[in-house]
Amino acid sequence: MNKILLNTEVQEYITRHINSNIPGLILKGSPFKGLDIKEIIGQIEAKKKCEAKLNTWFDTPGIYFPNKLNIEQTSSETAAQIKSGFMQGESIVDLTGGFGVDSYYFSKQFKHVDHCEMNPELAEIAAYNFEVLGVENIRTHTADGIEFLKSCQQTFDWLYVDPSRRDAQKNKKFLIEDCSPNVMTHQDLFFKHAKNVLIKMSPMLDISVGLTALKHVKTVYIVAVKNEVKELLFHQEKNFDGTATVQTLNSHPKNTEQFRFETTEEENSEATFSTPKTYLYEPNAAVMKSGAFKLISEKFKLNKLDPHTHLYTSDEKIEKFPGKIYTISNCYPYQKKPLKKAIGGLKANVKTRNFSEKTAALKTLFKLTDGGDLYLFFSSSNGNKIVVEGQLVS
Repeated sequence: MNKILLNTEVQEYITRHINSNIPGLILKGSPFKGLDIKEIIGQIEAKKKCEAKLNTWFDTPGIYFPNKLNIEQTSSETAAQIKSGFMQGESIVDLTGGFGVDSYYFSKQFKHVDHCEMNPELAEIAAYNFEVLGVENIRTHTADGIEFLKSCQQTFDWLYVDPSRRDAQKNKKFLIEDCSPNVMTHQDLFFKHAKNVLIKMSPMLDISVGLTALKHVKTVYIVAVKNEVKELLFHQEKNFDGTATVQTLNSHPKNTEQFRFETTEEENSEATFSTPKTYLYEPNAAVMKSGAFKLISEKFKLNKLDPHTHLYTSDEKIEKFPGKIYTISNCYPYQKKPLKKAIGGLKANVKTRNFSEKTAALKTLFKLTDGGDLYLFFSSSNGNKIVVEGQLVS
């Protein structure tokens, strides 16, 4: 840490130039004696990345920012807050603490938080920022989390680990065994020190793969923010031997959509099918990730458009559906010449579900422009290609 960056005049400069042209600032050079412009730019770029993702850090004076890659790799503040709500107790150890966003929110749920970070500079930055944020119940350890655990005699109520999903060349990795640490090889160590373990996996991971690879999984959490899946979390409880539950959450500024089920429910469910009726239902991203496609039909008494089309329909509007609901104004067979007359040149939001052509190609073919209140779903029902036209109602 270069604490000269925390001087009042430097901080004011960073704030004043948060939206400035970076190449232009570099050409001007540093206005502060003994301070390289690259260090100042590093703070500006990292802080800028926090504006939408980490409001607390962005808005708090005196925060020291690491390089922007560390900010890109950290949990969003919304996701960290949601995740912390899954856990509570006396103590938790965060084995892969990083910038400390998760640990900060864990500190609101636990009396004691141990934050491990092997990068000395990042560990120092996190510890400093905890002080700035007024957090007193986090102990930061400059250590590899696994090595810390091996030499530790303490037990914890919870253990949290977010394996790195990038290799030495910064390439993204998705398979459990390719991440670091490889949690598959350390499960006994985890349960030696904690009754409950929460592991964050890549949102791209197939849930069934995680359930097969990990012991004693009690709950799988799928966290989406504004309909984008941000986190896939596996809660392991020592000696748990029951059926895993899947909990989906889709957070919006005004509400959170939730859907919960046991994995066996989807296996034992049967969907019903029909062509489009009065309403069209589009599950949110977290539900789509969960794979509960037959269960949605059965639980909400909705008809699927097709076995491979994850859109649903009904004549009566269903309340509290975990996703979007549209009123259907028209339904067209996918025949290009009649379609060009019916929808050609419209301003609409175009979506595809179980449809061979890509959205961009369809927009070009039918001369569609983005926006407005109209939605066009290019999809399939009963084995036939169709276009459903509708308006969003909720």
